[in-house]
Amino acid sequence: MANNSLSESSFGEELGFAFKSLIVGLCFIVVTVAVLLYIFGDVVRPGFVGIRQITFGPGQGFSQSGLPPGYHWTVPFYSRIHMVPQTVQVLHFHREKSKYPNSAGSLEVQTTDGATVDVDVSVLTRIYDKPSKDHGGPADLIKNIGIVAEVWRNHVRRVSDDELRRSLGKLSTGQFYNPFSREKQVEEAKQNIGSRLAEYGISIQEVLIRRYTYRAERIDDAIFSKNLQDQEERLNATKSGLAEVKAELEQVAAEWDAKIRTLNVEGENKAHVIRSEGDLYEEEQKATGDLELAKAQAEVERLKANVFSDTAGSDTYLAFKLAPILGSLKGGVVSDIDPYNFEAWLEKLGLSDAKRSAARRVPRGDANAAQ
Repeated sequence: MANNSLSESSFGEELGFAFKSLIVGLCFIVVTVAVLLYIFGDVVRPGFVGIRQITFGPGQGFSQSGLPPGYHWTVPFYSRIHMVPQTVQVLHFHREKSKYPNSAGSLEVQTTDGATVDVDVSVLTRIYDKPSKDHGGPADLIKNIGIVAEVWRNHVRRVSDDELRRSLGKLSTGQFYNPFSREKQVEEAKQNIGSRLAEYGISIQEVLIRRYTYRAERIDDAIFSKNLQDQEERLNATKSGLAEVKAELEQVAAEWDAKIRTLNVEGENKAHVIRSEGDLYEEEQKATGDLELAKAQAEVERLKANVFSDTAGSDTYLAFKLAPILGSLKGGVVSDIDPYNFEAWLEKLGLSDAKRSAARRVPRGDANAAQ
């Protein structure tokens, strides 16, 4: 039993030692890999492009194409990676240095007629990620200007200052106030700046005039008065245009009101005509219907008369029906006829001939039977 306990304890100690050794080995491997990655590699952050520099041996110099963001190899003392920003860089020429710490102050421009203008300008640039036939790449920037971002900014500032002064200095005081003339010269300066910076792999994105003031107060006062006069002229022109539009609107409204009234009257007249035609058509149809009804009733009476005249004993029936009427007759209604002579009445009414013709149509045997 004692030997078994000792063997189990020894096995547990060996297992624990092996586990600890495994953990230590894994940690050593991880640390070693991390150190190697740190020593033999570098990370290009997002928004940047990397330029590899070989310090000696074959391929010495800078790579022409930039390295994209991510991990890239390096060898200590043999190669290194320089970071070049790919985002838009803004260079300010602004009088308020507290707001723009990197500003070189406002740009001082001398016009052709001797006036001095302080101009606040913002120049937007961006560095190409690779060269082309029209421009250089980030390697040209580093080789020709330097590897420090501040040196790049100073170069852009000098070029922009020269070209803006040269282009805007071609304007007179009055032309500088004209936005079309001013923007034309700004575009000229932009093209010149771009052509001078392109060989170093820098692209000019935009040149923005943010503010300008004349050193002479009289010029500013004159400009203020001119602006006020222009605003008043625009206001008066706008008021005049508004009055014209209102007059046109009222005229159009009156014309359409008249058209609407005319349409209403025409509609009422058409409705009246349609109703009259409808009433006339209704009366015509009623008259036609009454006529047809009268014809039908007359035909019915005629057929009834024919039936009575063709039926044996019809004279007796007729006399029976006429008796109350004849009994109510007063003298002087019918002359030359005895009111109680039914044969004369039948002959007067034209029924005696119909009776005789019906009698002729009845066979003799039937006539005897009837007698």
